[in-house]
Amino acid sequence: MSRDWWVSVLQWGVWGVLMTLAMGWLARSRLRRRANASLRRLYHPISTLITGLVCFSFFAAIAIISNVYANKTTTWWTTTIFVGFAVMAIPIIADYILARHELSDDGLSYGRLSGPRGYLKWSELRRVEYAPVLKWFRLETNSGKVARISAMLVGLPAFAQHLLRYAPPKSIDENTFLILQATAHGNPPQLW
Repeated sequence: MSRDWWVSVLQWGVWGVLMTLAMGWLARSRLRRRANASLRRLYHPISTLITGLVCFSFFAAIAIISNVYANKTTTWWTTTIFVGFAVMAIPIIADYILARHELSDDGLSYGRLSGPRGYLKWSELRRVEYAPVLKWFRLETNSGKVARISAMLVGLPAFAQHLLRYAPPKSIDENTFLILQATAHGNPPQLW
């Protein structure tokens, strides 16, 4: 006979509670007060680095342990899957290090996961939109330069205030405008 139904409900219930707690922790960590010296900076909170390191360590450890302590389920493809999950955590760690942005009245200096740092002027923005699935703001200039600003960053209210103040009004998508207004008042987009 198969497992009792309540075991599955309990497992998924525990998973749901743990994920809700983790995402709440991540969301709260981006709203901490900052020193005046860093009011124009956008950066990932330390919780992003911790999440990336924990995920990398967890899946790398499973890959190693499953091969050191041989069992019937260890195959080359199970190891590859665990290593793949560990590798997927590396961009999270890299983004924590590289995604450092600086606001000015003239524009935004931004870091990227790949390539050199970039700079865009507020006055040259052609399109500003928020991607709810990807949880980032996408800024595109008239020349085609694109910057993606994660909703996970510390300093989003200042970012939203700068966009609302300096970006050409016609460049901001209608739904994004509402999100930017809420963010400027301390209510950034949901992460979960």
